[in-house]
Amino acid sequence: MPIKTVHPEPIDAILHNPGCGILYLQRGRNKVRYEDVAGDSWFLREKLTDKIAFSIPWSVIETEEGRYCWEHPDWEVCINSWIEHGFKVALTVRGMDTLGTFYNEGVPQWVFDAGAKYIDESIQNYRGTFLLNNIPDDVNFPVRYPVYWDEVYLEKVEKLVTAMGKRYNGRPEIEYICIGHMGRWGEMHIAHHSPMQPWRDASYSLENYIVAHKRIIDIYRQAFPETELSQEIGLPCFPEKAGESELCFWSDIDPILNYLSENHIHIKFNGLGLSYEKRSSRYLDSSVAEIMNRYCLKTKTAFENLVLPEALKEGLDCGISYWHRGGESQGLGIAKVATDIPIQDKKIYSFCKFFPKEYDALSIEAQKNIWRNMARKCGYRLVLEEFACPETIIRGHSFLTRMHWSNQGAAPCYEKFMLRLSLFDLSGNMEVWHHCRYPNQPLTPQIWNSLAVVSDEL
Repeated sequence: MPIKTVHPEPIDAILHNPGCGILYLQRGRNKVRYEDVAGDSWFLREKLTDKIAFSIPWSVIETEEGRYCWEHPDWEVCINSWIEHGFKVALTVRGMDTLGTFYNEGVPQWVFDAGAKYIDESIQNYRGTFLLNNIPDDVNFPVRYPVYWDEVYLEKVEKLVTAMGKRYNGRPEIEYICIGHMGRWGEMHIAHHSPMQPWRDASYSLENYIVAHKRIIDIYRQAFPETELSQEIGLPCFPEKAGESELCFWSDIDPILNYLSENHIHIKFNGLGLSYEKRSSRYLDSSVAEIMNRYCLKTKTAFENLVLPEALKEGLDCGISYWHRGGESQGLGIAKVATDIPIQDKKIYSFCKFFPKEYDALSIEAQKNIWRNMARKCGYRLVLEEFACPETIIRGHSFLTRMHWSNQGAAPCYEKFMLRLSLFDLSGNMEVWHHCRYPNQPLTPQIWNSLAVVSDEL
């Protein structure tokens, strides 16, 4: 019987694929509900994504032990408004946020009142730094950190995360949950160019750090057996002064990275891509890309802060499944892209002060294209390149089809999916037959990897 072969025309449209893609982001206070966003906003009009990430400090969500403010205006009141309009949400409760307990940005004071150990650092250490350059002169409270391996801290974390699991585990509108209780911002950093002796006095060692972090990972996995998890990775500590010798290296946290991948937990790096690494930072060396490439066939990987357009491709080359912009801007950061505010003041990305000329050169359209390009390329993109079937199909007789697929996205496809083959009447409007089944090829990221070509018969 003659065979008809078709090569579908490729489509470059933005996809809202399950389990990957770009996310909008809301951090800080005064989060914006969906209905408060202008309906004609360019990013809503273009439907860039169906996902958005939220974070909130622990001290805001649990003001007293066992009293959870789930319906806080900066939490579920805002989150649910996006869910009601079809968005999936990624959630983080941060054990240590930017300025800590005394600023309502970290561990609640009642945890320390219960006996958890802490370390206070002078606010003077933070004045004028690139992230924290707006601290009022009359603010003199210290930055209070928890001792992350302290038993009381870990017990209180477990109670909170267990309560989170009862509320959010298995809900289809939850894209993933970030593990937010190891390090500042949940990024694994216990100290940033800080005096290390107080941490050593509090029994800091890589062994204690790793044991505590694995326990926190186990707490989250037990609370969220049916929900994907993500861990923002980073080094435990930095030199006491910028430019001094490193105190630890990426190889030191291999036990954590291996543990995350074994538990199929996303590995997310809040870094800036190789272009930025080559030009400005010794910390963001090529080992970040090596880590992503080493683990991207074992678990999903993600980036934040791919600042400039030339860094985006290099980030995509790391096989990332998720991306969102960086920065701690209030409200909905993407809403500030297409405005006439000078780009240095937008804070739509972190680290903008390092590249003022490059940012000045970005037109509004170029800024939009950063998002458009990532919306098209981040994650997997399965393309049917060739389809073959008999020219004539006879009712009551079986027939065979052949398909050639390629993954033209940046990341492997980790999702389990089925193929649906349908026949329509001559008008093309009514489906008269369909058949669904899984592909013949195993549904693994090794098979459905980026740039892979897969043949299948149905």
